[in-house]
Amino acid sequence: MMGPMLGAPTDPAPGPAPGSASGAASAGARASGLVAWGPDRPAAITAIALVALAWVVLKVLAGFAWVILPGEYGDTYYYLLRAQEAAASGTGVLSVFREYPTPAGLLLLLPWVLGADDPAQYRAAVIAMTTVADAAFTILLGRRTGPAGVFAWILCTTVLGQLVLLRFDVFPAVVAGAAVLFALQGQQRTAAVLVALGTGLKAWPVVLAPLTLGVRDRTRAAVAFVATGTALVVLSLLVADVGRLLSPLGYQRDRGLQIESVPATVPMVTWSTDTAYRVYYGSFAAYEVTGPGVPGWLRIADAAALVGLAVCALLLALWFWRGTPRGAIGYLALAFVATFVVTSRALSPQYLLWLAAPAVVMVGVAVHEGHRRDRGGVWATFGALVVLCLLTTAIYPTFYNGLWQRSDRTAAALGFLVWRNVGLLAFTAWVMVLAAWTTLRPAAPEPVEGASTRSASVP
Repeated sequence: MMGPMLGAPTDPAPGPAPGSASGAASAGARASGLVAWGPDRPAAITAIALVALAWVVLKVLAGFAWVILPGEYGDTYYYLLRAQEAAASGTGVLSVFREYPTPAGLLLLLPWVLGADDPAQYRAAVIAMTTVADAAFTILLGRRTGPAGVFAWILCTTVLGQLVLLRFDVFPAVVAGAAVLFALQGQQRTAAVLVALGTGLKAWPVVLAPLTLGVRDRTRAAVAFVATGTALVVLSLLVADVGRLLSPLGYQRDRGLQIESVPATVPMVTWSTDTAYRVYYGSFAAYEVTGPGVPGWLRIADAAALVGLAVCALLLALWFWRGTPRGAIGYLALAFVATFVVTSRALSPQYLLWLAAPAVVMVGVAVHEGHRRDRGGVWATFGALVVLCLLTTAIYPTFYNGLWQRSDRTAAALGFLVWRNVGLLAFTAWVMVLAAWTTLRPAAPEPVEGASTRSASVP
């Protein structure tokens, strides 16, 4: 029931009489998987309808405020140009979107194949695709965790504005988030398949693969991951070649220092007053900074990546040593992804979606199935992430032009950038500590009195 599920310290009230109308309604709610949403079927359906309405209204408002009114196209114009190039050359995905895995390239060509051959049509098609992905993840959260995860996701996507509508990264983010959800709920094979699918869309979800190898069903999860990955490799080779299959790896290796990345923080502050530093739009479709100190910061980024990898490997070893406690999976997922983000030469604003999806899953699971000791850390982590999302939106698109050209907006833009990047470093350290703590602590305490330990979709 809703009160106990949210941790209200109440004595269980007498249930409705089995033959009563309210008893029948409660039984109907349990049978249809609505128990997390209300005390009976009508109340649960009303709550779901109100949340669905709020989701739709916020999507429409975001579309007008962030896309239609400012005439924003974001990355969709770049996607269209690449699709036109593929059509003109006749080589398809072989020659375009080489920064993405081949299945992702095929997905980005889909609007063109379906007839979206001008900027407005292509943008509309991408918005339709990202909205469907958003809706699917929202429904999954609602069915398996109840309203808490849904509200958390709506908050994050609303704060991030146009990124959720116009950027491709929503696809791997929601797939990875779903993988974390299924792993937390003990469905390792499903989680493994989703991690493989996410990796087929963008490389980073592969860091979650070890978290699908819990004690129970480990072999089958590994087989599921390998089988799904093999199928995606075969698909990639059928439509392209080995060079295209491996091209995303080289793309990341060869790029410079993106202006929003954590390693670029000091060079960007220096750029604001030193003309020896220059910001330019590079061949990797991103603004990069160059100057006397940049090569040193690139080396620091590479060294930090190795250190981060070592720390993550240690956390993973501890997790396996302790018997793969399920309660640590969410923090480990955030630690692995955050380490990738803060040590990378590239950091685009949509990368916050990578962190948002696992974080909202943790909120949903903590409220629906969690323990008293879990919730404080989860809520603090989620609150910190929302602040980082707000700072990211202040950077892009609000003050973004102050980062690629010196102007009266540069000081504010750099202020938000510094706070966001320092915050990301602190966030990474925070989730690492919590990952270690939840791994090493004694066996999980008893659930909050009255809290359901079942998926919201299970009768």
